[in-house]
Amino acid sequence: MYLLQVEADRLRSITSSGMRGAQTKVVALGVGSAVSERELIGIASAPNNSNVIRVEDYSSLSTVEDQLRNSSCTRT
Repeated sequence: MYLLQVEADRLRSITSSGMRGAQTKVVALGVGSAVSERELIGIASAPNNSNVIRVEDYSSLSTVEDQLRNSSCTRT
């Protein structure tokens, strides 16, 4: 599935407005080679190097499960 430009623009708009103001951490997960690195960086919270995760295909999601969990969940 390809992320259409309209959808990417909408995600950037959502993440740059209310979500970021509420100190919400946004982790961008891209699946496949057609996903734009620039789009993922635009969606993810800073620092982008730890909040952008890419995999080649859906069967590879299990390889980043721990990374995704650690990026998105914190213990209190």
